[in-house]
Amino acid sequence: MARSLRPFEAFPITTRHLEVIRTADVTPGMRRVTLGGDQLKAFTAENGYPVADFRSDGFDDEFKIFLKHPDAEEAVGTTQLDGVLDWPRDNPHLLFRTYTARRWDWERGELDVDFVIHGIGPATSWARTVRPGERIQIAGPKSSAGHPDGADWVLVAGDETALPAIGRWLEDDWPEGQRGQVFIEIAEDAHRQDLSVPEGVELTWLSRNVAEPGTTTLLYDAITGADWWEGKVFAWVAGETLTLTPIRRWLRNEKGLAKDQVEVTGYWRRQEVKASEEDPTIQDLDATEDESEKFHELAEIIPGHVLRTAMTLGVPQALADGMWKTPTVIAQERGLHPVGTAKLLRYLAAIEIVEANPDGAYSLTTLGRELENDHIADALDLGGPQAAKELGILALTSAVRTGTGDYSDWFGLSYEERMLSETSLIDARAENEAEFGSYVSGVTIASALIQPAKTLLVVGKAAGVFAEEFVRHDPERRATVRARPSELEAIKRLTRTDERISFEPGSLLETAANKADAVLLVDPLGPLPDADAVHALVKAAAAVEPNGAVYLFCDPLEEAEAHDHDLEDDLIDFALSGGGSRTHEEYERLFERAGLEISGRETVGWGDTLYRLANRSA
Repeated sequence: MARSLRPFEAFPITTRHLEVIRTADVTPGMRRVTLGGDQLKAFTAENGYPVADFRSDGFDDEFKIFLKHPDAEEAVGTTQLDGVLDWPRDNPHLLFRTYTARRWDWERGELDVDFVIHGIGPATSWARTVRPGERIQIAGPKSSAGHPDGADWVLVAGDETALPAIGRWLEDDWPEGQRGQVFIEIAEDAHRQDLSVPEGVELTWLSRNVAEPGTTTLLYDAITGADWWEGKVFAWVAGETLTLTPIRRWLRNEKGLAKDQVEVTGYWRRQEVKASEEDPTIQDLDATEDESEKFHELAEIIPGHVLRTAMTLGVPQALADGMWKTPTVIAQERGLHPVGTAKLLRYLAAIEIVEANPDGAYSLTTLGRELENDHIADALDLGGPQAAKELGILALTSAVRTGTGDYSDWFGLSYEERMLSETSLIDARAENEAEFGSYVSGVTIASALIQPAKTLLVVGKAAGVFAEEFVRHDPERRATVRARPSELEAIKRLTRTDERISFEPGSLLETAANKADAVLLVDPLGPLPDADAVHALVKAAAAVEPNGAVYLFCDPLEEAEAHDHDLEDDLIDFALSGGGSRTHEEYERLFERAGLEISGRETVGWGDTLYRLANRSA
């Protein structure tokens, strides 16, 4: 997600067990379960890790609810670690669903969660049968986002799964005087709720008249047919994933909204649900196909590269909006070879991304419409920065054999030379890093470790975003962003204009022009081999005033809890540069070689670490 108009705060994720206090039917289609218990407040987990107070500051904060798998004796959950959770992903009985808080009352110690009562899904079945006194484990939230800043009016739309978030937004988080249009899709009129609607907000209920959820165009028709008010708009839309794709496209393409003005979130995905033969009131989870998981499995080796080729050449774009087209037509539209296009489509049909009709035309399948998701499209584009890095895996054989990857033999340039060779790649990488920074900069800069500093030199990922956050709340603070000259223009475009922020050309391995109270290195050492990483730390230490400090924000590798994607990133960094992910102990050895020692350490964000480093001789 691009940086948004919504203010964002990340905090360490927690898990806790809560008690069901009561249940109530809000409407015939919605049941409310009220949770409470001592673990809503801070406590110490059985393994000794501290668990912070439950937090839910935003109307659409998400958290996981762990449910009992039909084949298990009890629900399988996660375990608290230091700012992160240990997920038992290899356990076939791990079963959880994502929900938002309809109401959070700190004083009364009550958390209301609203469940759509439809079908036989595991969460629906639990909500139907749960009784007061039973216990349930939850995990999260791990972040909160507020009402958008700077919007003249707000467009809100969602189906019944988004109704809890919308209801909380209107009643608790909607600022006085803010204009808005709100559209809520429900199964039938009897499912309307008595919401408190602020002055200046127009609320429209859309009834499917008992049509199956995820099968209508009600939200799309309502949004595209509504009056479009003057001024800057922020659009928030949530519901069934595939019905939202044309809405996102219309907002971005037809109305020309920037990424930071649009937040479209798939809360669920329509799929065929099969009942258990033993008990028709519960879902047969093994027989119900999870298309999202199937798509993940396809994005590997040959299927994965074919998907990336199709996305890069624009084949899914040619079939958008349910279009049926022959290979010849697609080849003409996209400037492709007709025989190659036909072969590509034939393979895509074999892996169920497209389907053919009797006339030889092709269209995207339900599975293939995953390619219409903006985030997936960006990740699969072979011309984008993520693919440029992922293709470094081609250099892994050489790196493991000799210690040095052969990326330049494959592409004619080293990875960094390639990334800096095109303005589009520089801009895309800067945007991706700024998005990352928007999630973690607030909680990092707020750390007590950093608070005393008045001048800060920032180097690394999202340096502009961290500089913004550093000067935001203190008029006496000054920040300098340091980056290579080729990257500075892109960073400047993504950084709010502020006379307290300056920009300095230079690299991580060069001496800074001026000293500061503190130097913040934002996750820059992973791509560097040890010798270069030590040199970067020495240069950073030389840039601080006496009694100043070097801060390193990073995500040390926890080998026992590492996900396969963490290890993939480690391998790619090694193949590209001889660097890679490091454990806490490996970081300690780098610090020692650079003449530094840890004078403070804090877990921030979602398990990331902020190190405060001082000269050993200080």
